[in-house]
Amino acid sequence: MSDTPPNPPSSEVDDAIDAQGEQATVRQKQGFWARLGGGGLMVSLMIHFFLIVVAVFWVVSTWTDSTKREPTQFATGAGGGNDGDRAKIYQHRLQQKNMKSLAKSTPRLTSKNPNASISLPDIPNVSTSSMVSGATMGGSSKGFGGGSGGGIGSGQGIGVGNGKNMIGKFKPVMGAKIQATKVAVFMDSSKSMARYLDRVESEIRKQFPDADVFMYSGIWTNTIGNVVMGGSKYKGTYSDKTKGGAKNTDIEKLTTKGKSIFREHDKSFQTGCVGAWVDIMKNQREYDALIIFSDFQDGVTQYREKDKNGGSKYYYGSDKFETVYADGVRAKHPTDDRTEQEKGWEKEWLKVFGEANSGKGPRLYLFSTETEPQAIFEKCVKSSGGQSKMVEWLRTGGNPPAVTDEEPTEIKKSSVSTPASTTR
Repeated sequence: MSDTPPNPPSSEVDDAIDAQGEQATVRQKQGFWARLGGGGLMVSLMIHFFLIVVAVFWVVSTWTDSTKREPTQFATGAGGGNDGDRAKIYQHRLQQKNMKSLAKSTPRLTSKNPNASISLPDIPNVSTSSMVSGATMGGSSKGFGGGSGGGIGSGQGIGVGNGKNMIGKFKPVMGAKIQATKVAVFMDSSKSMARYLDRVESEIRKQFPDADVFMYSGIWTNTIGNVVMGGSKYKGTYSDKTKGGAKNTDIEKLTTKGKSIFREHDKSFQTGCVGAWVDIMKNQREYDALIIFSDFQDGVTQYREKDKNGGSKYYYGSDKFETVYADGVRAKHPTDDRTEQEKGWEKEWLKVFGEANSGKGPRLYLFSTETEPQAIFEKCVKSSGGQSKMVEWLRTGGNPPAVTDEEPTEIKKSSVSTPASTTR
C-alpha cells in the first residue's frame, strides 16, 4: 500500500490556482504608496488643512472687528466770524494717547555737597490740556501713529471750545471796549442824527469791517400787553413808521446773514423800531454783540388793551389802549402800573443778555449823543457785561476819549425817567 496521498480532484486544483493568481495580480497592481497606507495619510492631511483654514478665518475676522473705528463727533465754534456761519460738525477719529508717554519724566538732579551751586534749566510749561489737544490733532492723521509730531506745539485748532466763548480781545470803539468778533448795529437815522451817521459807521467799521449796520428813523420801543410791537411774538398789523429818515439801510453792505435778516424782518423793524430790532436780533446767535447808536429821546412805552367797563389813562391812537408804563423824555405821564405778567418781555430780554458770558447771548453796547438810555436798556447792558457811553464829543467833531479799564456802565437813573420837553 503506497503512502502517497491521493491527488485532489482536478476541479479543486484549478480553483486554488485561480485564487492564488488573482491575489498575486492584485498585489502586483497596488503601488508602493498604497502599500504604505498613503490613502489614510491624505485623508488626515485634508482634515487638518480644513481645520487650519477655519482657524485662520476666525482669527482674521476677530482682528478686523477689533480694529473698526467708531467716529467721534465734535463741533468747532464758528464764533462770530465767517458771516456768522453756524458751528460745523466734523467727523474725526480721535486716537487715544497715553499721557504718560507724552509727558516724559525729567531726570532728577542731586548733589551730595550741601554748598554746591546748581543751575537748573527751565522746564517747558506744557499743560495737560495742550497735550490732549496735541494728541487730538495728531490722531487725525492717516495711518498708525501719524501726525503726533506737531501735536503739543500746535494743538489748539479744531475741537477747542465752541468759538462763542473765545471771542478774543477787547476792541476800542468811541471810548468803549467791545468784546466781540461779529456785531450788528442799529443806527438812529432820524434827521437830527444825520450829521453823525457817516462818522459813527466809520468808527465801528475800523474794528468790525463786516458789521451789519441797520438804519431806521427813530429810537422808540412800544409794547402791547406782554408783546413787543414788531418783535418776534408780534402778530398785529405792520406799518412803515420809521421811513423818512436821513439814510436807510444799505443792503449792499450787509453780509449774507444780514441780508437774510433784512429781507425777513425789515417790515418788523419799520413797525417796531429799535424795540422790534432788539427783540428779534437778541436771538440771532451769529452775533456776539448788539450796538445801538442814537440820542435815546423817544423812550419806552407799554400799553394795555382796555376792558369794556374801564376807562383809559392815555391813548395810543385811539381809546382802545391805556398807557401802563412810560419811560423817556417824551413821556407826558411817566408811570409804571404794569402787572408781573406785563413785565414778561423785560424779563426775557434780561435773561437772554444775561447769558452773554456763557456764549448763549449777545452783549449790548449803547452810544448816546443826548440822553442816557432808558432803564431797560441800561439793565440789559449791565446783565450782558457790555457798556453804555455818552458821546457828546461828536457834536463838536472831536475825537473819542482813550479807552479805560473801567467796569461796564452801572445804572445811573431810576426805572422811570423824568419827563423833559425836547424837540427832535
